[in-house]
Amino acid sequence: MSDALRETPRRLALDLTAQRLTVEWHDGHRSEYDAGYLRFVCPCAGCRGHAPGEVVPPSWAQSKDVRVVGGAGVGGYAIQLSFSDGHATGIYSFDRLRDACPCPACGGGAPRGG
Repeated sequence: MSDALRETPRRLALDLTAQRLTVEWHDGHRSEYDAGYLRFVCPCAGCRGHAPGEVVPPSWAQSKDVRVVGGAGVGGYAIQLSFSDGHATGIYSFDRLRDACPCPACGGGAPRGG
């Protein structure tokens, strides 16, 4: 299977009640992202900077209780999420979401501590 197809969701579901984004990938893998984790890994320049060390990314303590308040598709390649802390500039490309999968099989998981 090509990498492009692997990184394209078969199904994408944002559940605002459960505060979870669920992605079913074309290769059969299923990823579930909690709202706080999505805020923590936000890829935007405001959270990551344009160069390493340019900005301090959000900490887990700042992110863990943040809620998703909305989301919208961006072209055929990403989703943009809005959060309860007012942040709404992160565009999560599907390949970035796949790389950030928090499941144990992918080696991910919620951060621990501060």
